Amino acid sequence: MKRVTVQHGGKSYEAEIRPGEEVGAGADPTAARVWHVTSGGATVTTFPVSDGEKGDSIREKIVEWLVANEDRPEADVGRQ
Repeated sequence: MKRVTVQHGGKSYEAEIRPGEEVGAGADPTAARVWHVTSGGATVTTFPVSDGEKGDSIREKIVEWLVANEDRPEADVGRQ
């Protein structure tokens, strides 16, 4: 699996695996590959890719992050 879509809070989020150096700012500099999460084309966050991740586990990880960061200003997390 290289791409997943998550629906949360009335928004759609896309996550795809990318090389860590391609994503740049905000990515873990030691991660060879990261999940790059976007909404409306804007970067929301990145997560290092873990071995054995499946669609449901990465969706849960993204939703957990979104819930934990709901109080942050939209501009702070790159959301539009």
